Amino acid sequence: MYRRIAAVLFPVAALALIGTAAWGYKENQEKSSLLIKAENQYQRAFHDLNFHVDKLQDELGKTLALNSRKQLSNSLTNVWRLSFAAQNDLGQLPLSIMPFDKTESFLARIGNFSYGVGVRDLDKKPLTDREYNTLRDLYKRSNAIQKDLQKVQSQVLSKNLRWMDVEQAMASEDKVMDNTIIDGFKKVDKLSEGYTEVDWGPSVNNLEAEQRKNPVNLTGKMVSPQDVKEKIADILDRPDTKGIEVVSNRKGDVKTYSARLKKPNGREVNADVTAKGGHVLWLNYDRPVNKRKLSLERAQGEAIQFLEGLGYPEMETTSFDEMGNMASFSFVRKEGNVLIYPETVVVKVALDNGEIIGFQAENYVYNHKEKRNLKPRLTQAQARKYASPRMKVKESHPAVIFGEKGNEVLCHEFLGQLGKSEYRVFINADTGDEEFVQKVKKADTKEL
Repeated sequence: MYRRIAAVLFPVAALALIGTAAWGYKENQEKSSLLIKAENQYQRAFHDLNFHVDKLQDELGKTLALNSRKQLSNSLTNVWRLSFAAQNDLGQLPLSIMPFDKTESFLARIGNFSYGVGVRDLDKKPLTDREYNTLRDLYKRSNAIQKDLQKVQSQVLSKNLRWMDVEQAMASEDKVMDNTIIDGFKKVDKLSEGYTEVDWGPSVNNLEAEQRKNPVNLTGKMVSPQDVKEKIADILDRPDTKGIEVVSNRKGDVKTYSARLKKPNGREVNADVTAKGGHVLWLNYDRPVNKRKLSLERAQGEAIQFLEGLGYPEMETTSFDEMGNMASFSFVRKEGNVLIYPETVVVKVALDNGEIIGFQAENYVYNHKEKRNLKPRLTQAQARKYASPRMKVKESHPAVIFGEKGNEVLCHEFLGQLGKSEYRVFINADTGDEEFVQKVKKADTKEL
């Protein structure tokens, strides 16, 4: 009898046990999925916060270099927008247990100040000395916040820290856990305490560098897939086209070819070439770069030689950057003494052997023109009067850039110092309007 009962109950119990295990596994999977989703949201908000604070600090710096009231109004509006975005990022982080009201208040006040000044008619009521001093103070102090946030970000990335662990640490006051994030944010909030002394006054983009594709400017005859193979083989200095694959595609109104070569080491070289004219838009060779052996001067020479091999005219190096034993050089076409900024290319060089591992030329290919009106109405001396008198100008030359409406504008470019930062100021060579102001990053100021 007992055997019969056991024979019946055992399968039932086994099924119940399996069902419970399956339910538990499902619950655990759902919980893990939610934790991963929350962690991803926290990471995104944190990196967005760093991005917006970095842009906010740059924009505050620009307000000090601007002399045009129209551009100043636009820049102050951007400060307001970025401060609001930074507040929003901050609100998405798991910092409710830890007081962080001082930094939130500081960002809110920056927004209120910049909005109050930016929306008024600056022609009738220009920026006062008191307001200028406030902007200068905000720029100086926001730089400290930016640097400390960058330190936290660097440690988060290098140590693979998780925001979910931060939440647990704050809740349990666990001293054993790595409190890098908590300590970093406490330091940032501590810095904000001193910002109550800022003289907020009673009221308490320019152009972004974007690529404009204009297929009308493309020159040359239509090329075939075989032509593309031969061009890529020539660029890579290969004896034949063996192993190079080419497929046709279309991006908007532009027909292009995508080329791929798989090397013996398993790494791939990829490139895009226009069907009209056979112009190389970009090329990338993603490979590990070994210990650095080349100087920047040698790497720059390799980049220039590469451009000459592709038939590029006179180009001038405008900036460069180093990262992971690689150097990226930005070149602008030079016509006489005029820099044509719409026609830019970037060449990435491996510093272990000088090999070209990256090339970006879409801006040049789509914006290249043989003829432009390069005769300014205003002389360099006349244009200088429209730039900020507070800036100490180091050098100047004529340049072509994109204006606010997307049209090309001939300008006088002034590179100058304001405090500890450098700026490029572009004054319209016909009207004297301040077309664009750009803060020069450290990588751009290094001398080769």
